[in-house]
Amino acid sequence: MKTLESLIRLYKWRLEEKRRALAALQGLRADLARQATELEAELGREQQTAKTMETGWTYSGYAKAVIQRRENLRRSMAEVERRMELARDEVNAAWREMRKYEIAEERNQVRRNAEAARVETLEMDEIALTQNRLKRSQG
Repeated sequence: MKTLESLIRLYKWRLEEKRRALAALQGLRADLARQATELEAELGREQQTAKTMETGWTYSGYAKAVIQRRENLRRSMAEVERRMELARDEVNAAWREMRKYEIAEERNQVRRNAEAARVETLEMDEIALTQNRLKRSQG
C-alpha cells in the first residue's frame, strides 16, 4: 500500500513539473505577444515621426529592421506554440499515469474498507451470539 502512495506522490510531482514547464511557455508566449504589440505601436509612432520630420529618409532602414524583428517574433511565437502543444501532451500523459495509480489506491481502499466492515460484522455477530447464549443459559 505504501508503494502506491509513493508512486502517486512521485507522479503528482512529475505532473506539477510538467505544468510548471507549460506555464513557463505560456508566460514566454505572452511576453512575445507583448513585444509584438509594442513593436507595432513603436512602428506607428515612427511612421508619424517620419511624416513630420525631415529624417524620413532614415525610415526605410528602420522599417527593414522592424520587418526582421516582426518575422523573428513570429517564428519565436510559432516555436513556442509548438513546444506548448508538446508540453500539453506531456501534462496529459503525466495526469493519466498519476490517475492510474490513484484509481488503484482507491480500489485498494474500497477493499480495505469492505474487509474492515466484514470483520466488524463478524465481531458484532459474535457479540450478539454470546449475549444470546448468556440469556438462554440464565433463562
